[in-house]
Amino acid sequence: MNDKPNIVFIVLDSVRFDRTSVGGYNRNTTPNLDRIANMFRGNSFSTAVAHARYTLPSVASILSGRHPIEHRVGLDKTTLESSISTVPEAFRQAGYTTAGVSNNAFVSEETGLARGFDSFVLKPNSVSGIVKTVGIKPTLRWITNLQEHSAGFTTDAPRHSTAYLLSSLTKQRLKQLELQSEPFFLYTHFDQPHRPYSPPKSWVETYADRFAMSPSEAVDFSMDVHNNLEQYVAEGLQLTEDQWAVLNALYDAQIEYTDQFIGKLFDYIQCRCKDTIVVVTADHGEHMGERGALGHKYALDDALLNVPLVTWGIDPASTEHPVQHTDVMRTLLQIAGAESEFVDGIDLRNETRECAISQDTSRSLEALHKHSSQLDPTQFFPDIDRTLPARTSLRTGSYRYTRETHEPKRLSELIDVNTHNNIVQPEVEAELNLKLDQWLKERQSLGLSTQEAADTDRISAPAKERLRQMGYLEEDLK
Repeated sequence: MNDKPNIVFIVLDSVRFDRTSVGGYNRNTTPNLDRIANMFRGNSFSTAVAHARYTLPSVASILSGRHPIEHRVGLDKTTLESSISTVPEAFRQAGYTTAGVSNNAFVSEETGLARGFDSFVLKPNSVSGIVKTVGIKPTLRWITNLQEHSAGFTTDAPRHSTAYLLSSLTKQRLKQLELQSEPFFLYTHFDQPHRPYSPPKSWVETYADRFAMSPSEAVDFSMDVHNNLEQYVAEGLQLTEDQWAVLNALYDAQIEYTDQFIGKLFDYIQCRCKDTIVVVTADHGEHMGERGALGHKYALDDALLNVPLVTWGIDPASTEHPVQHTDVMRTLLQIAGAESEFVDGIDLRNETRECAISQDTSRSLEALHKHSSQLDPTQFFPDIDRTLPARTSLRTGSYRYTRETHEPKRLSELIDVNTHNNIVQPEVEAELNLKLDQWLKERQSLGLSTQEAADTDRISAPAKERLRQMGYLEEDLK
């Protein structure tokens, strides 16, 4: 491989590791990820840990190379401060052409996460915008194949799948980049399999043997859960066996449908873009009933934070230790001969980390309490009532220790990652608490002041509406 290889970094939204083929799932939901991982120079990491539970802070960490407590995006800010260097900027300074493609408004110019890209495209939602951005031919192919690649003829926009369009747009960028003499860094963000779980009509029919409802009834139910998720969670997820079967089947269908585009993009890269490193991962996972939750809103655990991470061309050292996205970015920058000191990670080719860190800000549970007076909020975190505190979670190979980020109460929980059960082991908790204290002390000295006022509301009204359709709550949009 050349001194400066091309790099393609693909992020899938809301994919948990244990629902993929590389994660040992009992259904072959990601045959292409599995194929890439098992190729010569391919790898899969079993303990890849996201920096946060949802897209905004997670991708801010991916593209800044810093932990949430340092960049603050998704904690008390909605946009990345201009004083914080970005990974695309570092690649560009090292002679790379940089390009980004996204279908999630959290990953766009709106949040400062497009900084450093020579070109960045957020796929529009309107048909006219899609035609203008993606082109007439791909749009027509999508429209004429709405049953294969979307929900069929319906005006309900959230039901439509757009992975085909995003894949087409990514391939167009690759065709442009491969003609240049400079190496390139391409980031692309698929919004599927994010809620709502509404895979293309033909894929619903393919998975229909897993539930008793008709395909149309199944999608209607999935959309109802999407639109009323807080009520379902507040009322204790009182779903029938068949309703659970529907949600699980449609989530799996979304993953498998998206995986086929990853395979096609990888094959195109292998054929046309020589000397190209490929990374495929997810920004976070998804609760599917664990802790009485759906989506990715309330807790810090492996369901939301243990994500797939498949690479081709990095040749990392074999490891069972935790790995984080900042590690991948530092490794890529060092391979490219770019500045990497600003990245809070390790080089996966010759280093390992003892633990991984994830963080979340405080959030109100009032909306859940309004739906039900019977809600037990301690299912999300011990000894809480109306509010989840800001939390920092430390993940080792055996344990996940999560506690309040700030003094004085320090509510905490210790989970055995093999059984996913809360456990009481004071000596282990004391050791991990000490590690977390040291980690926080070091990072707080690096990041923006935690006393700095939260930034003003910078996300536009159209972007907010787009994010609401994806199920984000108002507190995530501030």
